[in-house]
Amino acid sequence: MVSFAAVVCASAITLFPTGSKAASSSSKKIDKSEHFGEPSPQDTQPESGVQNIPGAFRLYRKNELNRIVASLLANGSILVAGEEGSGKTVLAQSVVEKLQDDGFLVADVQPATSKQMLLNIAEQLGVDTYSLEGKAFTADQLKVRIATFLQDNTAFIIVDECHRCDGRFRYWLKQLQKQGVPMLLLATNPPRTDVFLSIPRIELSPLPQYAIREIMETAALERGINLKNSELAKLQERAGGNPMLAIRAIDEEYLGLEMEAADHGRYFDITPLILLAGIGFAVLRFIGMGTNDHALYIFSGIAAAVFLGFSRLLYNLPQESKRIQR
Repeated sequence: MVSFAAVVCASAITLFPTGSKAASSSSKKIDKSEHFGEPSPQDTQPESGVQNIPGAFRLYRKNELNRIVASLLANGSILVAGEEGSGKTVLAQSVVEKLQDDGFLVADVQPATSKQMLLNIAEQLGVDTYSLEGKAFTADQLKVRIATFLQDNTAFIIVDECHRCDGRFRYWLKQLQKQGVPMLLLATNPPRTDVFLSIPRIELSPLPQYAIREIMETAALERGINLKNSELAKLQERAGGNPMLAIRAIDEEYLGLEMEAADHGRYFDITPLILLAGIGFAVLRFIGMGTNDHALYIFSGIAAAVFLGFSRLLYNLPQESKRIQR
């Protein structure tokens, strides 16, 4: 009996320290993760590259985002100009989320009629749209009430596709801008008039090739199609640095459509170079005439005629229609 009790005690002594070590080690791990905030292996993912997650979002214009937010926080207004599909709407949504996360009041407006846009701004800012008698305010009354609210409160106005707004609404925005209201306007090829002329602008440049490649790879992954590198490179030429055209190229490939031309206009016109070469050969022709060099005179004359005729032929070719539907 004594030997059996000794064995039981010895086994208990050997078991309990092991459990305490495990408990202490687990508690140390928990404390370390809680107090020092070390990320788990699942959270440590590289920022570069495409995440193999359908619908993964990545902002490629962080410099523009930081510049816009800094300008708005300094009570400034800024205009973002770019071609259709260059990512202006995504950039505007990122600015709205950034400002709202910081606790600011933001009115995000989409193109509509003047009355609808004013109602939208008033609702987002918390401005009453009805009088005490229950009568709806007119557009002019809403403009006055919104302007009065913005004089006494800090808020930001963001208008996407501002080039589609009518002239009277843009003139009202110009009055707010003179009043010192910070606003962000986004437009496609904005005219140099009214509010577009008085606000500093940022021109969105085409996205780099690696960004277009990642966007196309993500779009292909969402649609469940596998594309070779050569196929992606061929489709990438049709995007021209435009993210919308990059996604559309993947959609066309997914549907089996064969497109020969792209809708972007980033092409280099070599007609001036051909004209310059023709003029150069014409100059050589006169040099050959002056130096009595018959070979140079004949060769340069023939070459000048060929180059000038080729440039005239290119000029007379039918121009491509700018419409989407031909």
